[in-house]
Amino acid sequence: MPIGTAIRHRLGPLEPIVSEGYRGRFINLDDLARTIVSIADPRRIVEVGCGDGAVAQRLCEAFDQATYVGLDIAQHPGRLFDGDRRRAEFRSELSSELVARDPEPFDLVMLVDVFHHLTGSQRLPTLRDLDRLCAPGGVIVIKDWARSASVGHLAGYVSDRYVSGDETVRYASRTELLDAIAEAIPDARLICETRVPPRRNNILFALRKP
Repeated sequence: MPIGTAIRHRLGPLEPIVSEGYRGRFINLDDLARTIVSIADPRRIVEVGCGDGAVAQRLCEAFDQATYVGLDIAQHPGRLFDGDRRRAEFRSELSSELVARDPEPFDLVMLVDVFHHLTGSQRLPTLRDLDRLCAPGGVIVIKDWARSASVGHLAGYVSDRYVSGDETVRYASRTELLDAIAEAIPDARLICETRVPPRRNNILFALRKP
């Protein structure tokens, strides 16, 4: 069992507080949400790789009329979500499985801190799934941890490799990430590139689908 999972199991009701504090050392999710609010006004949201529901919490608060679907391969995705469950749904499934069901397209499609956990053979197919799930005129947001020669990047690697327990974690540079996006989603237009505090490794790309 990864160190992070073992510790979480022992925290009980303190888990949400500790998780927020630890995550905040790497990314400010409130700032992330403000960036998304500035570029999108969705009715339907899907997040691929939703984790424990921390991003979902912000999105459902920021877009209080929207519905949200979170996907993750974990057994209990969204387990720390404390928002309106009438508007938020969490599913243990792959993006490809959702695509296969041909759902109504989503106005906002999210991939946050997932790309570096994907194997090489999973990366382009997952990005193509984002494109297939997005409605015409909708927004695709891809945020990931970009590789760099810095103490911050080393801390991020230690967190993913040893705390989260991902033995195959592999980070892309900004250029590598852009190249993958261009290959997988060639028709979308880049409308925003920014960094999310407090670490410059947090790079966000937003694309508008024609």
